[in-house]
Amino acid sequence: MHRLPTYLLKDESAYSIVARTYIASPHQSWKVTNHKLFGSEYVRLNSMLPGHIDDLAKLLNKPSAEVRLCCTGHPLIALGIAKKQVLLEMMRHDVNGDASNLYHDSRLAASKLSFGNSLKGCPLCLIEDEANYGIGYWHTIHQCHGVCSCPKHNVKLVALTAGDGGINHHYILPTPEILGPPVTSNPAEQKLSNFVWQLKQYLCKQSPIIAMSALYKNWLNALGYLTKGGSIRWKRLRADLNNCWGDLFNSTSPSLPLELSDFKFVPSIVHHDKNVHYIKHTLLMSFLSQSPKSFFDGPMRDNNPTTTSTKTPLPNSTSVLKLLDNGSSMRQTAKQLKCRVGYIKQLALREGRNIERRRQFITSDIERAIWLKAFIGEHRQSIADAFNLSVGAVEAIIQSHYGLAEWRHHLRMAKRKKQEQDKLLDYLVKHPAASRTHIKQDCGAYMWLYKHDRDWLYKQLPPAQTNINKAPINWPGRDLVVLAQLQSLEGNYASMSAIDRAVGGHSWLTKMKDRFPLSCAYAKKILLSE
Repeated sequence: MHRLPTYLLKDESAYSIVARTYIASPHQSWKVTNHKLFGSEYVRLNSMLPGHIDDLAKLLNKPSAEVRLCCTGHPLIALGIAKKQVLLEMMRHDVNGDASNLYHDSRLAASKLSFGNSLKGCPLCLIEDEANYGIGYWHTIHQCHGVCSCPKHNVKLVALTAGDGGINHHYILPTPEILGPPVTSNPAEQKLSNFVWQLKQYLCKQSPIIAMSALYKNWLNALGYLTKGGSIRWKRLRADLNNCWGDLFNSTSPSLPLELSDFKFVPSIVHHDKNVHYIKHTLLMSFLSQSPKSFFDGPMRDNNPTTTSTKTPLPNSTSVLKLLDNGSSMRQTAKQLKCRVGYIKQLALREGRNIERRRQFITSDIERAIWLKAFIGEHRQSIADAFNLSVGAVEAIIQSHYGLAEWRHHLRMAKRKKQEQDKLLDYLVKHPAASRTHIKQDCGAYMWLYKHDRDWLYKQLPPAQTNINKAPINWPGRDLVVLAQLQSLEGNYASMSAIDRAVGGHSWLTKMKDRFPLSCAYAKKILLSE
């Protein structure tokens, strides 16, 4: 039996600290462990971003700041939070143990990226930990989102479901039976996991003082991914990102959520500083540089890059049309109003103004063909490839026809609705006995239809189940089980409630005495003998 873990092992997670406390406890009850440590029984620690930092700091006799840096993924989460006030609120909630607000403030819920609630471990790290410390434990870096390979041994991490339907409130430590044999990870997983590990070590020592968007623009410009006007050469950049990270999404069990596979988040984080999940920063940072230190140093080791000016609002249509009607050219109008020529051109076309359009290669027949393809919902990129044009030229034609963009959006939504409806119907055919709860948990189309076509969804769902017949509880048998637990108790107890908590805290001995006659009689003997 290990003594209470008033010491911190190397890279040990907060959950692992509590799990060792639970194993060393004579009660072997997660409710008792939670009550002693946190003052509440129903506490479930998140493996990467737990609350109750202050309570853990008291247990370890260490400052709260050190526990937050070493035992949680807080430094990585903080990288994705642009507003310092939100970061301060998150720190306040993780100290007080307000886990629901903590998850909200960290923007993990708003990111809509599902990494699952799991505990991850490395089989080779387990062998080393047992040799060095006599016990295996959960490492902090393994629990971080994006770490799917052990940074030290380059083997796949084994994940255990930690939420409902898995470990839930219980506390366990890794064992060879749980983790199994090691499996080598692919190069993309190794690269991303190692970068996340290095990034956490870097952020534990110092915080970046330069805006992330400014750093991205410096790197993209140095590598030839930016035009002179500051726009991203998106086709080239997206192709290179796919080549770099394709293995993360191409397997039967993707290492990251598939929502990241199109890299549509890249332009947003390059041009704006806003709250995002840190994995988006990590994918782009590790693509552009070899290490976090080299990224924050900049491509030319320039620690003071030129900051970009704040984006000015677009002028209203009245001022634009007035200048055009007075004889100003599109370029003169754009210069005077400090906006792009493309915006002036689209606005003039939409309002029916006659402008000089340099369309040497786009005839009226081609424009009509483009309009037809756009009308039936074909993708802009495929239209541009078919006519050897840029996506911008196709978009200009689409915007010049009133209502066409809204019609294309309607088509996309109708197509998506049909796909989600087919998914739900297919699931119902394969699982005819599934309840509404199981359909909601297992079928991804449920929530989309709930938001966009709720009436149709409710017509397809099976009737709500009520008064489900459950097997009767064997109360005499349960009485014997509790009696055996009472006979194995040691120590002094001041009340019946204390004895009830020692055997699980179900309130059986205090509120259901008639169903547990043998156990209650033995518990009274324990109290009388004190």
